[in-house]
Amino acid sequence: MKKFLLLTLLVAVATLVFDGISIYRNKSFTLKESLDMPSMQDQIYAQLVAGKQDINWHGLDGTLKFIDLQYDCSDFKFVGLIRILYDFGDRIPAEVKANIEKSILNFRYWWDEPGGNSMCYWSENHQILYASAEYLIGLKYPDTLFPKSGMTGKAHSDKARKRILDWMEMRWKYGFTEFFSNVYYTEDIGGMINLINYASDEEIVKKMEIVMDLLMADVATQNIHTMFVSASGRAYEHSRKGGPHTTLGGITDYYWGSGKEMGPGMAYGLVAPKKYILPPVIAEIGKDSSKVVIKQCSGLDISELKTEGYYGTDTRSMMMQLGMEAFTNPEIIRNTLSFVRTNHMFTNGFISDLKVMDISLLSWLHLEPAVGRFIQPPSDGVAIQKGNTYTYKTGDYSVYSAQNYHPGTFGDQQHVAGMNIGNAFSVFHTHPALEEGVKSQSPNYWVGYGRMPDVGQDRNVSLAIYNIPAKKGMMEKSLLDYTHAYFPKELFDTVCVEGNYAMGKKGKTYCALITKNTLSFRKNTTDNLIQKGKKTFWIMEAGSEEEDLSFEKFRDRILHNPCTFDSLNLVLNYESRGGLYLLKFKEDFKVNGATFSRAYDRFDSPYCKADRKAEAIKFELNGKSLYLDFNRMIRKF
Repeated sequence: MKKFLLLTLLVAVATLVFDGISIYRNKSFTLKESLDMPSMQDQIYAQLVAGKQDINWHGLDGTLKFIDLQYDCSDFKFVGLIRILYDFGDRIPAEVKANIEKSILNFRYWWDEPGGNSMCYWSENHQILYASAEYLIGLKYPDTLFPKSGMTGKAHSDKARKRILDWMEMRWKYGFTEFFSNVYYTEDIGGMINLINYASDEEIVKKMEIVMDLLMADVATQNIHTMFVSASGRAYEHSRKGGPHTTLGGITDYYWGSGKEMGPGMAYGLVAPKKYILPPVIAEIGKDSSKVVIKQCSGLDISELKTEGYYGTDTRSMMMQLGMEAFTNPEIIRNTLSFVRTNHMFTNGFISDLKVMDISLLSWLHLEPAVGRFIQPPSDGVAIQKGNTYTYKTGDYSVYSAQNYHPGTFGDQQHVAGMNIGNAFSVFHTHPALEEGVKSQSPNYWVGYGRMPDVGQDRNVSLAIYNIPAKKGMMEKSLLDYTHAYFPKELFDTVCVEGNYAMGKKGKTYCALITKNTLSFRKNTTDNLIQKGKKTFWIMEAGSEEEDLSFEKFRDRILHNPCTFDSLNLVLNYESRGGLYLLKFKEDFKVNGATFSRAYDRFDSPYCKADRKAEAIKFELNGKSLYLDFNRMIRKF
């Protein structure tokens, strides 16, 4: 027995040593570096469309160098390059075309191909960008052998076609994982519109037009006077703060605003060659300024992956799991590690930290989930799960939320509650993951959450409770003891901050924030309201001249609204205009004593009602309509 135990110990030690050496040797590829030459593919394409004759083709040198180095976001460069090849291939000088072909034929289009890099292949937008690039380049060079992969263009195109069809089916059934993202919807459009414009496959084109309609409907329902800011699966600082520039690259302005044509960029394919026609009802929805409640369900929860058939390690399942960016969550981590090992991706800079979990003993004993549950890494919060979104819009403002979105957990880039002051700017609160000035793309001071709140919203009233733990987790960089709000004093016409109330007026729109503890602007700022405390709340209520007459009356009404908070049991009560609101952290949200549902159908608004995974979807407004049936490829408007 002693010999067996000794042998077991020696094997374990030897295995750990071997794994340690392997981990040490896995050096990461460079993510991205600044080049001394710009990428001008989008500008060159726009110049060609405009009929310019004197083209500076050296503007593609930076594009091709970026692609050759296989830096992250190389797929962004392909969007404009493909447009040039397809629409103006005969205009490209022979030497330039030879350089283009050298770059695109030697590219690594998917994670399972030979070689390595630090490109992000897996997020929802990157999936369709890489698949569309591989499909269309393969289609352009069907009989050419691609040296790095050893595949012909046709083989590449056939391989990418399957991913494209799977990606579209997921969007049809569940909506966009990166729901309402005014950053990543533009990237989606880049890949999607190229397929609509250039794919030779009728199924791809017709189904992609349907998915594009769904994306545009998301934008139309959530925008206000062309400003597209709402609850979102992925948002950055400028995405949350809003402003007249937040028009999704000019899309909202082009389709239902001033009509100004979009400039060069990902979405420019909507303008030229203009094969996608926006259904008129979507423009009507985008312009609608009536009072409307819009409820929607987008994406999946990790707990639903098994029943929905996306729990394996096949490409389709991993597209769903990694599209959610669910890497380290206990339910997923074994799949992630299997995927990374199989595709030799421990050298990818985005996920190279996972190599510390590449320990044979953990794998043999299936202990990775248990380790994950024990250490609770903040990366669990990267996972973008199902968003049950609630938006109340009027002609003056919109209030929005992702209700009951995994309260108390980490949040990487999610945005779960806020208010749009017309199309001037947005107001929102958050628990910062890092102190101001600490560098991190996400989460940080204005992006994501250290801990996410529980949010309950009914029309123009939004309640949120924060329950920040006493101690930070073992892998957390920090756990700050305050929450804060973006409340730009200089952008309001009138502002008053007194005690635990902050109110502002902009034009005919009024905004009120109510908190448990005293509010004050952070030193040397006029837009950053601080509320100290770990067990706190934020109430956000919108008003207008139409609803409240003067700002003074709105302010007086808010100051006299009853409000109580039980910080021990985390129960918030609020009363306004005869409505009684009760929010209990991670439990119920009640309005006038009745439980208010915070789980929704796929679509539930005056414009559209449809169950999750509906066979057909119909949008209607002002005598115009759009009927969509994905599986039968029917699109009528």
